[in-house]
Amino acid sequence: MYKVTIQATPINESDWKVEAAGTWTPGRQPQLAEHILPAEVLEELFNVTPPAMDPSGRNQMQCGNTLYAVVFRRLSRERA
Repeated sequence: MYKVTIQATPINESDWKVEAAGTWTPGRQPQLAEHILPAEVLEELFNVTPPAMDPSGRNQMQCGNTLYAVVFRRLSRERA
């Protein structure tokens, strides 16, 4: 399981704003606190398989004039 943060910024800027946060298990829908992100954004951001040996990662996509990014970090208390 991973802790995730979704951020967004207009494409011509670099001031990222947190849009949502929660947890995610690869292969499942993320469990996010309140969010108003389009379904296609969530689908594209979480269409990634984290490398088994990496405790964290990032995926980014553009939708219209906005860049979205998800940053994920493996929870340390997870058991194999």
